[in-house]
Amino acid sequence: MHTENSTTPDDIQDAAAYWFARVHSGNFTVSERECFTAWRNANPKHEQEYRALDQIWQATGMLPEDELRELLEAPDSPSQKRVSRRQWLAGAGVACAAAVVGGVALHNYGVLDATTDVLQYATVQGEQRNVELPDGSVIAMNVNTELSVRYYTGRRVVELARGEATFEVEPNPERPFIVDAGDTSVRVTGTVFNVRRDQERVAVAVESGSVEVSAGRWWNKETAMLTADMVAEVKANAPLSVVRADVGALTAWRQGKVVFRDQPLEDVVREMNRYLRHPIHLTDSRLKPLRMAGVFNIQDAEGFLQALQTHLPVVVVQRPDGSVNLALLR
Repeated sequence: MHTENSTTPDDIQDAAAYWFARVHSGNFTVSERECFTAWRNANPKHEQEYRALDQIWQATGMLPEDELRELLEAPDSPSQKRVSRRQWLAGAGVACAAAVVGGVALHNYGVLDATTDVLQYATVQGEQRNVELPDGSVIAMNVNTELSVRYYTGRRVVELARGEATFEVEPNPERPFIVDAGDTSVRVTGTVFNVRRDQERVAVAVESGSVEVSAGRWWNKETAMLTADMVAEVKANAPLSVVRADVGALTAWRQGKVVFRDQPLEDVVREMNRYLRHPIHLTDSRLKPLRMAGVFNIQDAEGFLQALQTHLPVVVVQRPDGSVNLALLR
């Protein structure tokens, strides 16, 4: 049980952890609040350390309040309080933060840069755009992509909610660049790489430099180092796979192209539909395994449909809404 005459730890990080635990313990007293306020006002570093903890707490609201409160329960004696209070709280923070940033240690995460707001960008169907970040890094966003950017004292973090983007990262060994896509995380200091996040799949392709890819839940993560022309693929309930591939073909969308190499028509149509204003529908399951190869302009629906009719036994049927049906030629 905490007592009001307990001594606040001398170490600033320990003290911040101690007060953070008290604030969220559920039995924070009025006199404690007065002492806590005085401590925060006594030194700007006190406020900075406390804010670092509070920001992680706010970012990891995925665990129930009662579970977090149990983790933060104050020890029964002053001697217990002095035993690795920072480690004890950091353990709770790791359990929470793992769901957001793959188990980043709490005090290593850093404080949000007060000079930079959270930056949010999105593209819609058929839209592509380039974004230059405050640090000089450039993001090329493909269609239907949504992401946010946060700058911390010790790292730059992008959350890719959906879609695809190529990142040309300005080197900074002291401030690594991290892209989080669900349970997949990519960490670099300076390189060019592409990340695509679909519903059940994340793919990371490296154009130059090297990246570290980690995937899976915090208690069972897999890690791989990728260099140029390597691709890592993460699928639900499947191990992390790494292969060599033509990264130029995978990122041809940046030049307004899409490249198919003897791929099933079902996959070809699905990929083209990402870019076309009016989608293509397969009306016969026998069409799905037909194979297609070629390089196509992502804005040229007519040229693509003509190529299909030239090389495959299919017929195109226009629909009133502007989309088309593909049927098997009889």
